[in-house]
Amino acid sequence: MNLESLVLDVQAYTQQHLTHYIEELRTLCSIDSFSYHKPGLDEVATYLSARLRGLGMDATIIEHKAWGNDLFGVIHGEGKGNVLLLGHTDTVYPVGTAATRPVRLEGDTVYGPGVCDMKGCILSAIYAIEALLAKGYRSFGEIRFLCVSDEETTNRHCVDLIQEACQDCQGAFVLEAARANGDIVSARKGNARYRLTARGRSAHAGVEPERGRNAIVEIAHQTLQFQSLNGWREGISINPGVISGGILANVVPDYAQVQFDLRFLQPQDIADLEEQWQAMMQRQRVPGVELTLECEPDFKAPMVCTVGSLRLVQEAENIASLLGFSINHVLTGGSSDGSYTSSYGVPTLDGLGPIGGRDHSPDEYLMANSIAPRTALLAGLMASIGA
Repeated sequence: MNLESLVLDVQAYTQQHLTHYIEELRTLCSIDSFSYHKPGLDEVATYLSARLRGLGMDATIIEHKAWGNDLFGVIHGEGKGNVLLLGHTDTVYPVGTAATRPVRLEGDTVYGPGVCDMKGCILSAIYAIEALLAKGYRSFGEIRFLCVSDEETTNRHCVDLIQEACQDCQGAFVLEAARANGDIVSARKGNARYRLTARGRSAHAGVEPERGRNAIVEIAHQTLQFQSLNGWREGISINPGVISGGILANVVPDYAQVQFDLRFLQPQDIADLEEQWQAMMQRQRVPGVELTLECEPDFKAPMVCTVGSLRLVQEAENIASLLGFSINHVLTGGSSDGSYTSSYGVPTLDGLGPIGGRDHSPDEYLMANSIAPRTALLAGLMASIGA
């Protein structure tokens, strides 16, 4: 079977099963799977493991005491080439959201918590495998399917799992949704988060304020200095997102902290920016305040568009053409686990789910008319690895 026939058949298969897909999506999104809600995360992993086993895949639930369980599936084919499909089961929505905002279909748009980020995309990948197998296609070495439960957090436990799943893979396809305009993602900025803490001296704000060392004033001064480097180099963005400090208005505060989100294009940007920040910390507004800068452990390197990734882009463009649409590939500032697969030397494409958007909001959506063609696109990319 040639590639054109294969992807058109997958598209037709998915379209024929679209009603069942929507019902499965409704079921998955009715489960609260907030990153810190282990019972819901475990329930999603159990559902998906049964689904993978129904396709003839070996599916293993990786259990954790404190965190949600992860899921790894693999199916062995009759050809060459190993591919990793990488997704996440956690969402940002607190427990109770699923009941108050169930999945609804309005025209061609599916709304609900997690439809786009990323339960609908995980389902699309399952249907891609199902359709390939239904058509008798097994010309691949291994299709590996890893769903982690901690992607939306900064307390990661799954990085070693991702690295292990990448071993001897010729391609990694990350199941974030396609951009709202249909673009796929070939590169992402790196992401790091920093905490700047100020420790001063408390005092009575009315009686003897001069004895105090105001940590809030110093942290405000440093925040403005740090943020002044936003755009200092191409691709660098700095966002002070959380600030805290003090206990009462009539007390000179002895503690304050600000948290920064940093996005960058080159690994060297981190070292150069930290050097600039350290120099700024010497230029204090309030003498005697102690400043401490820390980088949080969940550091993501940039997802780089390598030569291998560009070959996958070209394959994707060709497959989309066979399916009757065109795609572009873009760099985005948002982060994903594609940064890990890329850093392990695996050619990586992202944004390979159906088209969707407004993640992390009450208006999160997925375009129903994109499900079949984007499932076929993913199936064609898996076949191209086998070829």
